[in-house]
Amino acid sequence: MSWIVTNMHWVLIVCGVLTTSMLLPMIAPRFAFKLMFGEVTDGPLGDLLTRNWGQMIFSTGLLLIYAAYHEDARLPILVFASFTKLTFAGLVLSNGARYARKIAMQVAVGDLTMVGLFAWYLLAAF
Repeated sequence: MSWIVTNMHWVLIVCGVLTTSMLLPMIAPRFAFKLMFGEVTDGPLGDLLTRNWGQMIFSTGLLLIYAAYHEDARLPILVFASFTKLTFAGLVLSNGARYARKIAMQVAVGDLTMVGLFAWYLLAAF
């Protein structure tokens, strides 16, 4: 059995906890955007969309933690989480230098690393 299959429980817990850290946009949307992107969204609509985005990412983290303890749920959760993480990373990377020195780029690289681990597990386990 490969290392990733044996340790996926811990990988999912760590990835889930890191992903749930995105609760910040729900609590303080303008601060979170300024911290991550160096820019803010103005107005009530921007706050609403940012809070919703933060909640969806937080929920994805909870799903990853759930998948750590429920092997039968891993496949759909990993596919979903990979899709959302690839989408975010692709959007950040497609903006090139605009976010190169921002926390958003670090998050995008972290998300790509997680997707790589998820793909490794899926290839090894299925």
